[in-house]
Amino acid sequence: MPRYTLFLLLLSLLGWVRPALAQDPADMASEPHYHVLLQNSQVRVFELTLRPTEKVFVRHDHNFLTVTLQDCEVVMWAQGQSEIQNFRFNQGNVRFAYAGPARGIRNDRSSVYRNITVEFMNPKVSTYGYQPSVGGWEYGSSGINPPVDPHKKFKGDLDLSEAIASDVQLLQGDTLEPSEKGYSELLIASTDIDLKAGSDIHIRKSSGEVVWFGTDRKRDLFNSVPDPARFVIVSLRSAKN
Repeated sequence: MPRYTLFLLLLSLLGWVRPALAQDPADMASEPHYHVLLQNSQVRVFELTLRPTEKVFVRHDHNFLTVTLQDCEVVMWAQGQSEIQNFRFNQGNVRFAYAGPARGIRNDRSSVYRNITVEFMNPKVSTYGYQPSVGGWEYGSSGINPPVDPHKKFKGDLDLSEAIASDVQLLQGDTLEPSEKGYSELLIASTDIDLKAGSDIHIRKSSGEVVWFGTDRKRDLFNSVPDPARFVIVSLRSAKN
């Protein structure tokens, strides 16, 4: 082995030269697999699309929420971990995670993987709070349990202190009332949806599309069509409250 090559190998083993395969984490806004859907003072919302064999490795400077858009299995890891552990998610799965080490996702399957990632600008959006089940201040659940009956109307909530994330399904004729006064609303379509809010608002969105209501929604959401409408509502406490 040439002396120069041997020297570089020794430096790499000692940690003085970064391995050739090392990857610096990117900000989601500059990572080409992430597409910005919405950005304001409260959230940044991205759609992530990974085709077979593709992967991403990004920083998370803010706490964030993910909504899975189809049944899937992907490899996920945090910075410093091996890229070997598989995770299964169902369509509509809602998960919360904290800012911290960069995280990676790789799609080893033959189908496309998609999720919606919501970054919270308010660091108080957190699962840390008073937990009645333990009678003290602890970290609560990081996800919403699947519905007991996926063929009926349901609404499952995840308490995030300064926000509430709700997994909702409305059958034909079902309604969903507005969030409490002082909360802004973000809607994420888990499936194709066709909803009305009063006589003058018609919301027709495909899976993965989003709607920012802010604090303006005063009417119930109503599903008037035969197909079930499944979506996530993220209610965020306004900064002035």
